[in-house]
Amino acid sequence: MLGLFGKGRKGAPDDTAANTPADPTGTAGSGPAALAEIQSICQRLSKPGYGTVAPDEIDFIQSLIAEHRPESFVEIGMASGISTGFIARFMAAHGGKRLVSLDHDDTFFGDTSKPNGFLVPEIFDGKGLDVELIKFRTALDIHEVEGSFDMAFIDANHQHPWPMVDMMALYPRMSGPKLMVHHDLRLFQLQEVMFGIGPKYLFDQFPDDKRIRSIANHGNIFAVDLNMDHDRFEALCMDLVKLPWSLRTQLQPKYIEQITAMLERHYSKAMQDQFHRCVKLYNVQDRFRSGL
Repeated sequence: MLGLFGKGRKGAPDDTAANTPADPTGTAGSGPAALAEIQSICQRLSKPGYGTVAPDEIDFIQSLIAEHRPESFVEIGMASGISTGFIARFMAAHGGKRLVSLDHDDTFFGDTSKPNGFLVPEIFDGKGLDVELIKFRTALDIHEVEGSFDMAFIDANHQHPWPMVDMMALYPRMSGPKLMVHHDLRLFQLQEVMFGIGPKYLFDQFPDDKRIRSIANHGNIFAVDLNMDHDRFEALCMDLVKLPWSLRTQLQPKYIEQITAMLERHYSKAMQDQFHRCVKLYNVQDRFRSGL
């Protein structure tokens, strides 16, 4: 079952997307997919500028779902819905019950005439899994969503500290295998100014026994195991947040307020103070390019 939800209406269908269209090509499904099939579907659906997850990266996510069989999954960063559709398909194939995907708006950056998530029904037939596509929400709004999650996929803002913030927001809600997949580990290597270094910073903080780096797409995707006690996780984040921020634009007051509220709910006063020290140090417009 596929449901689309809009801003400010928890659990209420978005009136603009009430009925999900059937897949006109007849290729949508709810079972596993061989890499060749994933490649074929991605080739058919993706266009230049879509910035989609590579087929072998999708297959890496499939392998984790097949191994750990999560009942519930949360995705941060819906975009076109290619990864969402495949995750739903794999979850349905391996006994999953629920997928929630959040995005901060409802306009796909690769084609502004399309809403986020528009490709989900091209890949997943809607059978055997509850799917919630929640628009105008980020990981910082996860407290508005009921339930816990066995696995997560973070593919949103790659500028530090955003991947860390997304991870910290989800950590208290993770259960079971507590695996969190992150995308674009190599993004910083492709940029003259390394705005997208957030995933690399995060990866480097985890010990080898708590991270899985795939060889897919030249090592561009990885997972971290969040089965660690709260104090150890917070200590990791204390170090991580202090690394130089790589923001193109400053964190706006509303986001600082949301992050502060999240930290107050789940983390120590020391962690809160560390974050606010870093706001004073690093929350500068285009800091990486300016050299400040």
